[in-house]
Amino acid sequence: MLAAVGLLALAGGCASQARVDAVVRISEVSFAPREVRIPVGGTVEWRFEDGGLLHEVHADGVFDSGVLGERTFRFTFDTPGDVEYRCSIHPYMSGIVHVG
Repeated sequence: MLAAVGLLALAGGCASQARVDAVVRISEVSFAPREVRIPVGGTVEWRFEDGGLLHEVHADGVFDSGVLGERTFRFTFDTPGDVEYRCSIHPYMSGIVHVG
């Protein structure tokens, strides 16, 4: 009985995870790939893999990851269009998400 409850709890936790439509790696002080294309309602995951070097991903008025080291940040885009983003710590780091 306890095993069944544990499995249900685990399955419920997995169901709440958003599907990832594109992954952007943050490594060597750059976004790779710099441009991604996703459907409306799609999710992008940024993976901070730069040896603990701090970065921040933001698009003015849309999202802000906060300053992170070795972590991930996800955002789901519900509006079609092009969203340009950058790292406020390293302003030469920029990218774009094409939604739709």
